[in-house]
Amino acid sequence: MRRAAVVLLVWGTWLGVWTAAQTAFMHVTFPTRTIEYEMLGSAAAATVISGVVIWRLDARARDHDPPRLIADDSFAAVTLAIGLSMALVGASFGLWLILIGAGIATLGLGGFVREARARRRAAERRGSAG
Repeated sequence: MRRAAVVLLVWGTWLGVWTAAQTAFMHVTFPTRTIEYEMLGSAAAATVISGVVIWRLDARARDHDPPRLIADDSFAAVTLAIGLSMALVGASFGLWLILIGAGIATLGLGGFVREARARRRAAERRGSAG
């Protein structure tokens, strides 16, 4: 099973757990309308179904995929996104959070540079080996 399918299956399961918790406590804490847990349950079901479909497609294509130089996941992208989000939230909380977010975003950009250099080195090694 590849990572894309795992992410969707775990997220869909997590939404399903929250749907079950919401359904179990719908009359205990505060009254809820049916649409509230139907929407969350539908999102959980759609996410799990999408994960299963992607898992099946990945299983079929696994033998036919040529090797790629691009990674399936990038910590640099996550770091950049978190840094930019913190900087945007910092617009309402103050300059200190904007600066922290900018610093984290800079780390993410540095990670992109590192990944690009590593990809280039791998391509050079691949070219010299072939």
